[in-house]
Amino acid sequence: MQRRTLDDWKSLVDKQIASGLSVPKFCQQHQLNPKYFYGRKATIVKNESQTGFMQAHVVTQHTMMVSEHQKANFSLTTSAGELSLPGTTSAPFLIELLNGLAP
Repeated sequence: MQRRTLDDWKSLVDKQIASGLSVPKFCQQHQLNPKYFYGRKATIVKNESQTGFMQAHVVTQHTMMVSEHQKANFSLTTSAGELSLPGTTSAPFLIELLNGLAP
């Protein structure tokens, strides 16, 4: 059994990540014990995250919202008849109209 240094393990972990292979597949190809590899990988990741530096990636995202919203017509039905108004009718006009219809 070969003893590996921390640098050796770091190199193996980097190779595994770059390969895109799962840990079990990578370990099978390199004749490594997956359980031991997972432990070494966790140690290396933990050590790297304690350096105090974090790599930042700037992500820009643009969102465009397109809306085709048609305003529905207003309809008022009473025993006297039916009144239809376009959806673009202003709120103040509707209030005045309803107040005028009130008994």
